[in-house]
Amino acid sequence: MRLVATLLALSAAALLALGAITYASQRSFEQDRVDEQTRAAEPTVEHALDDQGLDAMGELGPGGQAGGQGVPPGPEADLPPGTYGERRAADGTVLDQVELTYGQDALPAPDLPRRMTPGEVITVDAKGDTGLRYRARAALTRGGGGLTIVAIPLNGVDERLDRLLLVEGLVIAGVLLLLAAAAWVLVRVGLRPLERIGETADAIAAGDLSRRVNVAAPRTEVGRLGLAFNAMLERLEEAFRQREASEGRLRRFLADVSHELRTPLASIRGYSELFRIGAARERADADRAMTRIEEEAARMGALVEDLLTLARLDEVRDRPAEAVDVAELVEDAAADARAVDPAREIEVDAGAAAIVLGDPDQLRQVLANLLGNALVHTPTGTPIEIAVRRNGRSVELEVRDRGPG
Repeated sequence: MRLVATLLALSAAALLALGAITYASQRSFEQDRVDEQTRAAEPTVEHALDDQGLDAMGELGPGGQAGGQGVPPGPEADLPPGTYGERRAADGTVLDQVELTYGQDALPAPDLPRRMTPGEVITVDAKGDTGLRYRARAALTRGGGGLTIVAIPLNGVDERLDRLLLVEGLVIAGVLLLLAAAAWVLVRVGLRPLERIGETADAIAAGDLSRRVNVAAPRTEVGRLGLAFNAMLERLEEAFRQREASEGRLRRFLADVSHELRTPLASIRGYSELFRIGAARERADADRAMTRIEEEAARMGALVEDLLTLARLDEVRDRPAEAVDVAELVEDAAADARAVDPAREIEVDAGAAAIVLGDPDQLRQVLANLLGNALVHTPTGTPIEIAVRRNGRSVELEVRDRGPG
């Protein structure tokens, strides 16, 4: 609506300026026409004054009387009703006056100044508070010695100018109404795509990130805005998908870490229990127990590092692959399980070294999870068998328990 108001304001200013120019031009034209009439009326007015009154020397004219009124103009005259003529002596004394009425009611006489210069054209008011105006011109009387003043009423000119103002006002009002209606329709049609964009934005704010703007004319400004808006929505939806995926990875990682931390903690607790009850009296057993405690503590440290990396980078850090002896990992995992459950019979069939490329900590987690499940989900005393075999270029790891299921 502000756009429509601005358009109407500019249009109104332009129309008012055009109307003012038209009115000024018409008024100038009317004034010039009346001025030309005052010049052309001098012979007719002088003839009328001569016929009814005194001449410029104060002698009786052909009419034989002074101060006559209501003298009709000659057939050649083209003057408006109410044209006023006045003859003055050289000292400014009014000798006679005449009004050409065309048989109509006489108009109030003009209020002429006491002194006028020959050739001077002025606008004066009528006597009394009538609102009537005259255009008056002074000229030397034929034969010299005085002035003849011709005053033509401007009532006709004022009526025409008033009608012009009325017509201009009606035209300007009509044009503005038409412009307002057309502008409102065009703006509503032009802004309809923006309204659809607003509705789409409201739906997105409510949580529907799949909504898109239908772009009807991509070459228009609104069409380009719709395309840019859709591109922004694509990036926004992708960002939300990445955030959800990141949150899912975080939840899975935290669940895995909480599960995997239990195994090294159980191993450390088991070896500590062996020391407490004095089961590891031999030097070799004690050294092995301490070594396993250090290794499990290091594995816990690796898990904590993964947590810190996830907190900083929102992803688990990649470790370089290295040569790992799976048979050695199996022996360590079996020893950890025996420390956790000394009554459990655990057999290991590792054979020769089985070297693979991988992450030793993650391989330890796999073995710990498999043995942990066997310890937890089988009755106490159920034997567990672990076997490592080479099968061509790969290594097979098998964990078997004798429990139910």
